[in-house]
Amino acid sequence: MIGPGTHMMVDAFTRMRFTASYLESYLRDVVELVGMQVVMGPFVEGRGNVWDGWVVLGESHAAIHVHGDMCHMDLFSCQWFDVEAPLEFMRHRLKLSQTRTAVRERPMLDSIGGSNA
Repeated sequence: MIGPGTHMMVDAFTRMRFTASYLESYLRDVVELVGMQVVMGPFVEGRGNVWDGWVVLGESHAAIHVHGDMCHMDLFSCQWFDVEAPLEFMRHRLKLSQTRTAVRERPMLDSIGGSNA
């Protein structure tokens, strides 16, 4: 097994109304903040107050889902990252309130068929 990855999941409320270009910019900026590498994207679909956006990273992925006033953000890396800076960035950039955050260490297997036991 190689080192643990970090998986940060954030649920929150927002009063902002987004556009595709705003969410694309958000995804690029949050990824840059934690020093990850974009492989594909960002991709954003939706309109009005329902949006889904994601970006494929060399280290894993980042995503945002907006449904009305509720936002769900996901930032996952196969490597460890400090969650404080991206969490504050999300709160400020997306005007979040009532945030609920879950952070999990995700052990990565060092080879196909490897064991993390």
